[in-house]
Amino acid sequence: MKQAKWIWAPKAFELYHGMLVHNRRTIGGTYHPPMWRVDAPSRNLFLYKTAVLEKEETLVFHANTKDAAIRVNGSEWYPEGSTVTVPAGKVMVKANAYKNGGFPAFYIEGDTFASDESWKLGSYGLVDAPAGTNDMYTEFSDNPEVFKFAYERIFPVASEKVCGGTLYDFGKESFGKIIFENAEKEKFEAFCGESREEALDTPNSIVKLNVKCENGKYTSESVAFRFVFVPKTAGEYALSADFEFLPVENKGTFRCEDELVNKIYDIAGYTLTLNSREAYFDGIKRDRWVWGGDAYQSFLANYYLAFDLDTVRRTLRILRGAGELGTHVNTIPDYTFYWLISLWEYYCYTGDKKFVRSAYRDMQDLLEFAESRLSADGLYEKGRGDWVFVDWADNFDKDAGPICAEQMLLCHAYECAAKCAELVGDAEKAPVYAARALDVREKINRLYWDEEKCAFIDDYKSGNRNVTRHANIFAILYDLTSAERKAEIIEKVIKNDAVPAIVTPYFKFFELAAMCEIGDFGYVANMLRS
Repeated sequence: MKQAKWIWAPKAFELYHGMLVHNRRTIGGTYHPPMWRVDAPSRNLFLYKTAVLEKEETLVFHANTKDAAIRVNGSEWYPEGSTVTVPAGKVMVKANAYKNGGFPAFYIEGDTFASDESWKLGSYGLVDAPAGTNDMYTEFSDNPEVFKFAYERIFPVASEKVCGGTLYDFGKESFGKIIFENAEKEKFEAFCGESREEALDTPNSIVKLNVKCENGKYTSESVAFRFVFVPKTAGEYALSADFEFLPVENKGTFRCEDELVNKIYDIAGYTLTLNSREAYFDGIKRDRWVWGGDAYQSFLANYYLAFDLDTVRRTLRILRGAGELGTHVNTIPDYTFYWLISLWEYYCYTGDKKFVRSAYRDMQDLLEFAESRLSADGLYEKGRGDWVFVDWADNFDKDAGPICAEQMLLCHAYECAAKCAELVGDAEKAPVYAARALDVREKINRLYWDEEKCAFIDDYKSGNRNVTRHANIFAILYDLTSAERKAEIIEKVIKNDAVPAIVTPYFKFFELAAMCEIGDFGYVANMLRS
């Protein structure tokens, strides 16, 4: 028999686990809802496969719901768990299911009809697509509604009596399930933190555990921690944790003569590993959400560290969601543009044309939505419900009008969309997207360039002629202006201390990437060591 996999509707797996991720956040033990719509997978599933058999075969039909049936060439329907004979000749096998909660999935044992991505979604008049699947779920005993993590039992490396309780140190930032065993009390509280000060600051705790023991044992939901503070009221117990992680092997390595840089590399790599889960998280402690800007940077780091393409694909599908769009990705227009840019960059790093083709319709829908929010002159202006972010900095004109940084991201998104269209053979859209990119590029260089300041200004409508680093960094990073103007930007903006410095690590990423593009590695190395 051929190796089977669990199969489901395209994106159902990602939508389901994304739904769980975005609804797990708590602060101080209280549910903290996401700020955007979270889509659920369809409860109905119709998959089919056609083949020509030289001789009859049998298949065994499994589903993760009893409301499931399969039929061959329009014959009677067979229930879940049935062994079905498939005759020789041209055959169509159809499988249908309904599941209220979770998402329906099939596991079909056999030869020609063993379940894998060769099955197709019956889309009832829309474009049929290959079934969704994942190589983590190849055994019948697997449950695709439970995300597959690895676990390692860990113990505190130190403890101290403080503030009327015990503070435990696990040695480094971790994520997993806190375990109390042989507990004397049935109910008590515990507090987790990245530092001892945070763990001891119980009134302002972000990660608070309401421990409720059964038969002397309690295992928490997965949380971030290094330090765990347990007040004296807990009585006696034994403390450990199950470190939870995605078992992905790092393929990239780095070492140099500077041990400080080596240490920075190791900690940065470990941080990315901690946040590589159902998708790339913004941070392992507080939000644990999938934010498009954080994900965009994680993709690029991942290509050099782990080259974990499965998590990139899952993240893009979760960020896109399902159905008609009502807001930008995470409500942030720049994050929509990063999604579009990420799809092309994924291909550049991987050569995976198959995934680009599978995501192309989503790309088109996302770009069409972005275009619906453009002004009459084809530039992005803030719309209802939009969070114009770019960076946490408050020294540029975010709300006055069409800011330059957003137009630069829009321009590059068009460029990337044109390349994706060409890649998948969309001869109609490729030149359209390319022409729109050129149009936005021309307007950027005509409307936002200030000859006197030798820089791009934030907003040409406000009259402020304000210069910040953000748009000028994008101009270099995404090659959006002439070589002469780039040289002026480097001198008059990037290396000009009179222009307010980038203060967030988030946007420092883009600044350092831009400096790498122009070959100023000394600037990058000095910033790294700082």
